[in-house]
Amino acid sequence: MLTYEPRLMLRYLGQGYRRFGLFPLVSEPRVNWEFYAVVEGRCGPIFDHQKQTHLRSRTLWVFPSGSAHGWAGDGPRRAYITAFHFGSVPEQLEFTVRERGHLTLPITAEEGRQLVKLAGRLNDDFHQPTTISGLLFQGALIELTLLALSKVDARPAPLPEGHAKRTVETAISWFSEHVSQNPSVSEVADQVHVSASTLRRLFRQVRNDSPAHVFARIRLEAAMRLMTATNFKLEIIATECGFSCMSDFCRAFKSAHGTTPNVWRRKILTGPRHALD
Repeated sequence: MLTYEPRLMLRYLGQGYRRFGLFPLVSEPRVNWEFYAVVEGRCGPIFDHQKQTHLRSRTLWVFPSGSAHGWAGDGPRRAYITAFHFGSVPEQLEFTVRERGHLTLPITAEEGRQLVKLAGRLNDDFHQPTTISGLLFQGALIELTLLALSKVDARPAPLPEGHAKRTVETAISWFSEHVSQNPSVSEVADQVHVSASTLRRLFRQVRNDSPAHVFARIRLEAAMRLMTATNFKLEIIATECGFSCMSDFCRAFKSAHGTTPNVWRRKILTGPRHALD
């Protein structure tokens, strides 16, 4: 049975008016990830090394766990804020934030209203969790993550160590298993849950080559194994390795190896059938 402790994900929820100018929050390390928005009035984070901060209106801040900061305000004037604390965030956001320290993102009046509504929707479930509260919190985290990432530039964020290699290896393995269908780069990318452009970037990073070139070699290597280990006709081998016809196969083989499949096969084989040791 799947169990879930809601506060392990959503650990703090706050909204309402604050007078940080009169009652500032002192700078201290935060245990959780923090999405903090001012939707009315002005406020701003303040760090240990600062004596004052740049006050902002209609702004969303995202701070990683471990960040040490407080909040200051605009004299006696009130600011309406929403605050969501989570134990963790999706890796795409985590690496973007940790690379930059924290995010300071402008929001529109409508986005501010949506954040207020989101806090209101979560309020009852946060204080009196039900069996579906965990799903609501996860949905809210995704909503906040998408809002934040939509406002940062689109340059690729660093991926966790080993992620690139694992993704490339999984892509190669999946393509090899489906070589007869000759899947496109986009189809392979879908199977490993990345975009085609990201898959190309990862192949360049890990293999210093494009996925199209790697997949083309896999098809030819599969054909060479069949030519060596079986007496299948070239038409069958071409089909098994995802080529549209034997002519297409022969052209690709000659371009890669400088000879035709038939000539290569005669040189390799010592009899009508030969299996690799």
